[in-house]
Amino acid sequence: MWDPAKYPSELTLEMDDGRARSLAFLPGERVRWEGQEAACSLTSPGEGLFFLTFDLCPEPRVNLTLVLDMDAGLVTLVTCRQGLNPRRPTYIATEILTGAFRLPGKPLSEKRHGYTDELKGRAIRWDYDWGFSIVHVYVTERYYRIRLLQKMGDADSPYEQAMKNYVDRTEPAYYLRIRPGVVLFGFTEDNMDRVTPPEIACSSRAQLIDLNTVETVGRGFGQPGGALDVFRARGAFVDPLSGELDPGSRYYT
Repeated sequence: MWDPAKYPSELTLEMDDGRARSLAFLPGERVRWEGQEAACSLTSPGEGLFFLTFDLCPEPRVNLTLVLDMDAGLVTLVTCRQGLNPRRPTYIATEILTGAFRLPGKPLSEKRHGYTDELKGRAIRWDYDWGFSIVHVYVTERYYRIRLLQKMGDADSPYEQAMKNYVDRTEPAYYLRIRPGVVLFGFTEDNMDRVTPPEIACSSRAQLIDLNTVETVGRGFGQPGGALDVFRARGAFVDPLSGELDPGSRYYT
C-alpha cells in the first residue's frame, strides 16, 4: 500500500503541541513510531490520502490513528487510551492533534485540518458488509446520536437487557475537514459506558467519510484485549426523525 518510490518511508511530523514525532513505514505491514515497532493497518481512501491505525501498547491500551494527506503535507493524530481509570476500566480517553510534515521541495504547510460543522443536522444510514446497519445522526459539531435499526439478540438476551438503560443515545464526537468533501468523524461511547455494565464495553470509532460517495473507512475497538476492528461501510443520507436533532440531552448541558 505504501509506495516508497512515491512517498518517503520516514516522516517527521511537526505536531501542534510543539513536539515532533517520527514515523517510518516498514515491510510486512508494520510501522515504527518514535522508535517503537507495531503491526498496523493502512488504507488509502483517496489519491494521496492514507488512514493509518495501530495499537502501540496493549495494557493500558494505547491506539494511534493518523490521517496523512501526502498532497498537502498535513496530518491529524488521534490518540486513544483505555485502562487508565480504575473506576471505569473500559473508559477511553481521546486526544486529537493536528500538524504538518515536510514534502520534498516544499515548505512546511501553515494550513491545518480544521474542525467543521458541515455534517451538523444531517444523518447517514451505514450498511456494513457483515449485515449490520445503523443510522448516525450528527446533532451538533460536538455530539452525535445513534438510531439502532436492529437488535443484537432476543429481547431477553444479556445485551438487550443491559441496553435498556441506554435511553439517551447521545455521545461526544469530533469532526475535522480533511479535504473538500472528506471528513474525519469519531466518537467515544462515554454515555453508554456510564449506564451499562462492564460487559458492554465503551467503544471508540474513528472513520474517514467521503461525502461525495458516502463511503467510509475506519477503525474501532472497545473490549479490553479485543482485536482492532478495521472496517469499510457504504452509506446513504437519510432524513432525521422527529426529535433526533433536538439539542436537549440528559448527557450534556
